[in-house]
Amino acid sequence: MGESVSVDELYVALLRYYRVATFWGDPRVKLESDIAKLVEEGLTREEAIKRLFAEKIGDYRVLAERRRSALPEILEGAKLIYAGRRFGVVYVETDPFFENLPKLGRILDEVEERYGEVVAVIPNVGAVTTSLFTGISGVKGVAIVFKLQRSEAEQQSEQAGGQH
Repeated sequence: MGESVSVDELYVALLRYYRVATFWGDPRVKLESDIAKLVEEGLTREEAIKRLFAEKIGDYRVLAERRRSALPEILEGAKLIYAGRRFGVVYVETDPFFENLPKLGRILDEVEERYGEVVAVIPNVGAVTTSLFTGISGVKGVAIVFKLQRSEAEQQSEQAGGQH
């Protein structure tokens, strides 16, 4: 691995991926099960981790690049749901809605400053605290979809690939 990304780093990145992608059960158990299946096919554990990384996340060099421009620990009051190659999604609980608007605004600002352009804010409507009294649904939270800022190297690589 020319970019000096260790197998341990790949494993940790895979575990993060499985934590987001696994809805039921233990993500570590699922990851270990997938590694074991590849080992049964004749791969070493290291090769299995590399293959899973390539299948689930992509080129390991992406991890090396992300290490330099990694998403910092997630914003206070928000949950990182997905961080892909080009887009990410953060979920913010907003119940009670009016009281949480300042938090939502702060998180929107931070997402734009740290990660990239916010392209959508999607409300999650359902039963909220006031629903107990009024029977009316409200905004429980919002998903903030953002386009990840890419390094100059990534942008140049894409432009070079698109010019034939």
